[in-house]
Amino acid sequence: MRPSVIQLKEVLFHKALVEAAKPLEDTSPGEAKDFDFDEVSFRVRVESGPARPKDGAGDNDRTFGVVLGVAIDNVDGKAAPYKIDVLAVGLVEIADSVEKDKRADLATVSGANLVYGAIRELVMTLTSRAIPGPLMLPTMDFRDYVRQPSRTASDAAATRK
Repeated sequence: MRPSVIQLKEVLFHKALVEAAKPLEDTSPGEAKDFDFDEVSFRVRVESGPARPKDGAGDNDRTFGVVLGVAIDNVDGKAAPYKIDVLAVGLVEIADSVEKDKRADLATVSGANLVYGAIRELVMTLTSRAIPGPLMLPTMDFRDYVRQPSRTASDAAATRK
């Protein structure tokens, strides 16, 4: 085993809203435990870019900020047991051994995965004592967010649907 070429240095939450989707009187204890996420509509926001060093001096081509927002509002698709809206910011560092032109994509895809892990843990913790029960968000794939020069933003959005 060896350390990864991407290291998560920090995760900070900007917003964390989690509430049971049904009124109290209509909620069954434990209904969220084995929830199947097929056909649930997620709203996802992924942004990344170079981060300035903490001392503010010079450029750093190895440190990136990753913003990840995940929401389930139950407006479209199958209703989930909870309404969720979480926004987190992660700071990742890419090893010198990774080619400079590949670092941004690695930061976006793998950085989003790392930050998403923190979001999954937060949602599980917040729902663990709620009446519908603990909710484990599904594992996600962020490869659609790789920057490809030939794709437009609308092409990428169509791919994610």
